[in-house]
Amino acid sequence: MGATEAPSDPTAGWPVRRSPGRPARTSLDELIAAALDLGLDTFTLGAVAERVGVAESTVYGYVPTREALWARAAARVFEALDVEADTDGWEGYVDRVAERTVELARRHPGLRAYLYAGPYEPSTIATYEALIARVRRFRPDVDDDLAFVLVSRPLIAGLGYLDDPVLEPVGPWLRRALIRGMADLLATEPPPPTSAAGWRTKLTRR
Repeated sequence: MGATEAPSDPTAGWPVRRSPGRPARTSLDELIAAALDLGLDTFTLGAVAERVGVAESTVYGYVPTREALWARAAARVFEALDVEADTDGWEGYVDRVAERTVELARRHPGLRAYLYAGPYEPSTIATYEALIARVRRFRPDVDDDLAFVLVSRPLIAGLGYLDDPVLEPVGPWLRRALIRGMADLLATEPPPPTSAAGWRTKLTRR
């Protein structure tokens, strides 16, 4: 009696169907977009991974921590600041860009904390460089460090009034009061010298 042959596999030669799985790679741009879509102040790395369709461990191949992705996402928002404005002087210009920054922070809770304390991304330094250059077009007699003070202090101060039920309604008035006060002092007395370290060092050492 001959040996019984094993039945042939009727699926032999069919193309292998792989079970659906998460792609192995994504991109930093996709991760940033997902973080902003989920909320700059509330996203988690797990939720970002789920949104882009990768394992959470894959995200760590692009950013080491949530703070790192948060800083990059916040910087992406600040990059959207329109630094162009047709105004008659530096005071109106600074008020305009400060108002635009408040609107960005209102749409993206979490931006305020980034602009307060960093850690700042290179694109944020570049945005401040553009703002400083435009202030100096109006006031070529001031140096970069003083121009940084003139533009950054109203910008940061304006953010402090957000979500304050008492101060937010008068925030624009208070911001303009600060700008006018600096303008009046510039007209009557020279400002003290700024730090030798420079404004870039102030932002990058945090």
